[in-house]
Amino acid sequence: MDEVMTTADAAANNRAASSLSPPSLLPSNLPLLSAFIAFSLAQFLKLFTTWFKEKRWDSRRIVSSGGMPSSHSATVTALAMAIGLQEGTNGPAFAIAVVLACVYVQNKGWS
Repeated sequence: MDEVMTTADAAANNRAASSLSPPSLLPSNLPLLSAFIAFSLAQFLKLFTTWFKEKRWDSRRIVSSGGMPSSHSATVTALAMAIGLQEGTNGPAFAIAVVLACVYVQNKGWS
């Protein structure tokens, strides 16, 4: 007799297989990872923008807030972009991310 695998059986097998895999050093959450990378890259680039404008190296800029490039704007933009690429642009998560990113970037311009 042929066996039939139900959806519940497939989900249980998938959970069992994923629980046996070794933990990864990188998070598997693409939006979170891309937001972190955008934040880090923007903070790192502040070293070079300071050198270009003031002709001096200021390593404190890596951990300071404010200035260009805006690491906060880069973070919310990368988050919205990654959610749109991963889940599509028709979902509520993308809509929330885009609205919050637009509000943040607009408020950042006024301050």
